[in-house]
Amino acid sequence: MAFFQAALDTKEAPYPYQTRLATESWPELLDIPTGLGKTAAVVLAWLYKRRNADPGTPRRLVYCLPMRVLVEQTHDNIVDWLKRLNCFADTAEGKGISVHRLMGGEADARSWVEYPEKDMILIGTQDMLLSRALMRGYGMSRYRWPIDFALLHNDALWVFDEIQLMGAGLPASTQLEAFRRRTDMPGGAKSLWVSATLNRQWFNSIDLRPHLDSLQSLTLSEQEKQGQAVSKRREAVKPLRQAEAMLDAETRKGGAKAYLDALTENILEAHSGDAPTLVILNNVQRCQGLYEKLAKQLKGQTNAPELLLVHSRFRQAERT
Repeated sequence: MAFFQAALDTKEAPYPYQTRLATESWPELLDIPTGLGKTAAVVLAWLYKRRNADPGTPRRLVYCLPMRVLVEQTHDNIVDWLKRLNCFADTAEGKGISVHRLMGGEADARSWVEYPEKDMILIGTQDMLLSRALMRGYGMSRYRWPIDFALLHNDALWVFDEIQLMGAGLPASTQLEAFRRRTDMPGGAKSLWVSATLNRQWFNSIDLRPHLDSLQSLTLSEQEKQGQAVSKRREAVKPLRQAEAMLDAETRKGGAKAYLDALTENILEAHSGDAPTLVILNNVQRCQGLYEKLAKQLKGQTNAPELLLVHSRFRQAERT
């Protein structure tokens, strides 16, 4: 408990499932609702087991994600946790746990292979990681393919997170796991698939099918579901309603100024302050205009809510 609290800088006790993940043998499936700390559970369970010399825990944690933004977010969180536990290493040769990002445009795609004896965490997009696991690594010399291939199939715990977004990467991951089981790799490699909407039939690929019924799943117990912290998230009310402000011929005049003024008032009245408020419009220009009006109204207020503007027009740097 103290280990988990120190890593997350919290006084809250870990959820029981997080404790079970750290103290019991690794499952293949982690089926836990959103908002209950799955990433922290997996990473800290791996670290706890490595610290306690658990023979069933590989030295390399390979965290595979479907999108770049998830890689960046996960990387930053893990680095923070390791620093709080005083076990973070800036480089693979350092003393501690090094963290390496593998995604397009990153320079750190090679240093980790030079220290195969070190405990480390690899975080990457599925294209970068799965291509290496298939010995066809993107953005690297073909003469290095066998090295990455060997290290990713030996002494490695593969964690596939947000698998509902993986597309063709998901059956590829199940086939790789089936091949490892068939060949009985001497170094030991495991797979853990993580999702809040997990469906066992997703793993019904041709070669993993014989193992489908034996895949162990870790889920919330009925007692955990009734706990206050868990039920608050699982049963949270998310009301949806149409704004009173209407866009018509009259309110559309002058760049829809009257409409945006009325909508701004609707939003500020509806926002409770203890939960996010999502506002959805179908026009980028009006979305930008609403953001500006809300920012003007909230300027200078104490404890003003944070405003985030999300739309389909990106800057050039964000398109790469």
